[in-house]
Amino acid sequence: MRTVLAGDLGGTKCRFALVAEDFTRHESAPVPTVRERAPFLGAFDQAIQGLLDTLPRGWQAPCAAGFGTAGVIPVGGASIHHAPNLPLDGYPLAEHVRQRFGLPAVLLNDGRASALGEYQRGAAAGADPLLCLFFGTGIGIGMVADGRPHAGADNAAGEIGHTIYRPSGRRCPCGGLGHFEAYCGGRAIVERAAEEVAPAAPSGAAWTVGAVAALARAPAEPGAAAAAAILSDAALAAAVLTANVCTLWNPRACVLGGGVLQGWPELAAQVAAFVAAETSVPIHSQLRFVPAMEGSAAILYGAAAATGALWHRAR
Repeated sequence: MRTVLAGDLGGTKCRFALVAEDFTRHESAPVPTVRERAPFLGAFDQAIQGLLDTLPRGWQAPCAAGFGTAGVIPVGGASIHHAPNLPLDGYPLAEHVRQRFGLPAVLLNDGRASALGEYQRGAAAGADPLLCLFFGTGIGIGMVADGRPHAGADNAAGEIGHTIYRPSGRRCPCGGLGHFEAYCGGRAIVERAAEEVAPAAPSGAAWTVGAVAALARAPAEPGAAAAAAILSDAALAAAVLTANVCTLWNPRACVLGGGVLQGWPELAAQVAAFVAAETSVPIHSQLRFVPAMEGSAAILYGAAAATGALWHRAR
């Protein structure tokens, strides 16, 4: 069975898989992301070699490789520029894979990889145009039109989290003021909880979005009102962002995912209700909201699809 190698290069961990033409996957264990280039590449090579050494019976060796990663990928998909949390800024990773494993390789932004994977295999498979919004530590976005991820003139489209929500507002991790990410990104939510509720969650552990949501659901607990106010502010920002991009893009379906929704699942319904109430009928009348695939599956499928070696359209 024909296969490709796919990877999800994340700031915390990296995942690798062989993906077959029938959508089955053979995955390695996640690899922690280290911040130094040489150890990172050593772990990268070891994980890939381990997959190649355990090729399932009946599967062909991969004929190509695709990797979804945070950062801006220059046109051509051979390296990563502005690689947050990865020691690969400017490194010719595609050439590294070609030399080390003999595979032609392509890199694409992880938001676009996720959108392409959702278009291929997710709950909104085949919906076109397709919008994907991922509320995680930051905010990711992917858009598919005519079966292809939208990349922009310089392969840098989609930094929706760094558009302005409140001029001169809260400082974003990127250094800008008032960006959406400073209100509805996961990092912003937990930082606000540490500033406005208490240095640590009621359990004594570091704040998570889930801990903020749990406190907000317990109105008799100390700090619950402040936690609820943080989430109310974040929900409005997420809803406004989604309504804006739906109005601009007019998608047939919108996929919502990311770690913020895992810890705070009520947000998805709030966003969908706001879009239905605050956008025009042509925008929301046939728009479907669906949950994202679990884990790294969408990125792996999208990275595999980007090679062009398995599928060209959703099935």
